[in-house]
Amino acid sequence: MQAARAVEAGEYNTDLLAEIFANQDEMGQLARVFDSMASNVSVRDRQLKLLSVVIPTGVALSAEKNFDRLLETVVVESQKLTRADGGTLYLLEKDSLKFVILCNTSLAIKMGGTAAPITFDPIPLTNADGTPNHTNVASYVAITHKRINIPDAYQADGFDFSGTKAFDTRSGYRSQSFLTIPLEGEDKKLIGVLQLINAKNDAGQIVPFAADDVLEALVLLASAALDGYIRQETLRQEIAKLRIEIDQSRREKQVAEITDSQYFKSLQDQAKQMRQGNK
Repeated sequence: MQAARAVEAGEYNTDLLAEIFANQDEMGQLARVFDSMASNVSVRDRQLKLLSVVIPTGVALSAEKNFDRLLETVVVESQKLTRADGGTLYLLEKDSLKFVILCNTSLAIKMGGTAAPITFDPIPLTNADGTPNHTNVASYVAITHKRINIPDAYQADGFDFSGTKAFDTRSGYRSQSFLTIPLEGEDKKLIGVLQLINAKNDAGQIVPFAADDVLEALVLLASAALDGYIRQETLRQEIAKLRIEIDQSRREKQVAEITDSQYFKSLQDQAKQMRQGNK
């Protein structure tokens, strides 16, 4: 019964029937047949998600010309796909992670992008003594390029969630399950970090984030869209800078040509004579 409910919810995995597989009776045979059918259903569901969710989202991401809306779309679509109540997107800026999007459905919070600006301090990637900042889960993911899935932040070891717990105390919220993902460009250089908070099941209960290859596809598409936009923007800035330098060089050349001309020198001589005559 539990396996059937898992199939219906799209959460089936073989472990649910592992204890029955070894049986050589009718129950074992039934479990093996059910597993085969459930696996086929899972594959079909993933394919449908790719067709109906990820591919259209990827097209929308690649076509978006407004960077703020692009950032928002990455977070919103990731929340929808994982049923996450909250989502935060950080972009790498020098040696820190800058908050660019922060959303929370339950608390009706929407910051960054086209909404109100985020005033939170960036998360440093290094401590004051120069050592890597491995205590913050987002900075750890940025440094190591490793994905971290935490079922319950209040039971997690190795990371400092004191800031999160202080926020929960103030707001009455409970930040429990976390999925923190590095976003990389084509050259494997870090672009930023996507953090999703509090996955929910059909009953609205907070559950751990499940492994999902559909999410993998969305993350790859989102990373490609961000990387492409940032590369284009960098190129535009370099071109603009080059134009300024060319214009400056051209102006300097024009000034030099004028000041070296016989006409300008004649004017200088006339001005000098006039100054001497006025003495």
